[in-house]
Amino acid sequence: MNVPFLLLIILFILMIIVGGKRGVKSFFTLILNFVIMLILLILIGAKFDPLKVTIIGCIIITITTLFFINSFNLKTLSSLFSVVIVVALTLIITYNLSSKAQIQGFGKEQAESLGYLSTYVQLNFSKIVSCQILLGLLGAIIDVSISISSSLHELYLNNPSHTKYELFKSGINIGKDILGTMTNTLLFAYIGSFMTLSIYFSEVHYSFYDILNTKVFCSELFQSFSSGIGIILIIPITSFITSRLLFSKRLNHNGNKKSYSA
Repeated sequence: MNVPFLLLIILFILMIIVGGKRGVKSFFTLILNFVIMLILLILIGAKFDPLKVTIIGCIIITITTLFFINSFNLKTLSSLFSVVIVVALTLIITYNLSSKAQIQGFGKEQAESLGYLSTYVQLNFSKIVSCQILLGLLGAIIDVSISISSSLHELYLNNPSHTKYELFKSGINIGKDILGTMTNTLLFAYIGSFMTLSIYFSEVHYSFYDILNTKVFCSELFQSFSSGIGIILIIPITSFITSRLLFSKRLNHNGNKKSYSA
């Protein structure tokens, strides 16, 4: 039995013990999303447009994650709308910036590995960078979005008299508590993957200035900042959409009550 398979079994057992039925659903959702990711890579390798493939993949992964685990309801619906909007906005903001930052492709530190590979892959690496950002961001914004929409839904159930503005303001306040920790999570995830290369830079006596100007470091930093933008955007957008949907639900409920009493 190889190590990755053993870790997968341990993960499955722990998810059952801690999460019960929800844990089982989460595990199979994880496997399904992994398969979707593989399909995305195959399609990109087959010369389909990376951005179109990634956006469609992000929507499918979001639907799978939200609806399979939490079922179809107002909370997951508002989260879906919010995630799709933030993915589109993040792409618009970061695509041109990534081209100007010149972080696409490979750095000179990876020349030895590339020496054994063909360079005629015919892929637009400016688009690939944007795809990396979107996929790296996706899990975090889904997490933040469903947290805010679930919290607002509970507030609404406990006190249906809340106005749209009160619900929106509550969503913003909840998002502020999530913002700092989630941004740090993304930053450390990206920088942590750079740790091995940092040790290499230290061994070959790169100066601090040289490290700051390497393509690999700039790429990791750019992706972490871009993901931070997505995290910030998801908070007001989810708060706005969820508050509107909850308020519309209340209006429809009151309207049905009136028509029924009449």
